[in-house]
Amino acid sequence: MKIAIVDDSSSVRMMINICLEELDLHEESIFEFPSAQVALEDFKTNFYDLIFCDLHMPEMNGDELVEEIFHYISHLKSSRIIMISGEEDPNYKIKLKKLGVHQFIKKPISPSSFNHHVKPFIAKIQRKYSTLD
Repeated sequence: MKIAIVDDSSSVRMMINICLEELDLHEESIFEFPSAQVALEDFKTNFYDLIFCDLHMPEMNGDELVEEIFHYISHLKSSRIIMISGEEDPNYKIKLKKLGVHQFIKKPISPSSFNHHVKPFIAKIQRKYSTLD
């Protein structure tokens, strides 16, 4: 399983890493990107099962990155995308769901909320890989 974390905040990336390690996912399968542009370049040639993406970033926002993924990077269309944001507007969440976002985690991230929202995706991806063996 390959996981991407796209966030301009190193402390948020570190928190997500810690939460993932608590779910027995190890750093060799976790890739961090400090901006949407850097991630987008990597996404053109690499597949990720799960993508955590900050909504508000400089230069390119998370919603713009999601649009790029689903319109131009066909091999990532089966990736699960979890948006991370302090955004509370329900209309914005509806827009993001229509773009292809699968789940939202509210900032600041708490380990219990993270586990609640992420465990089902991890389990589903792990089942997919176990049936391939």
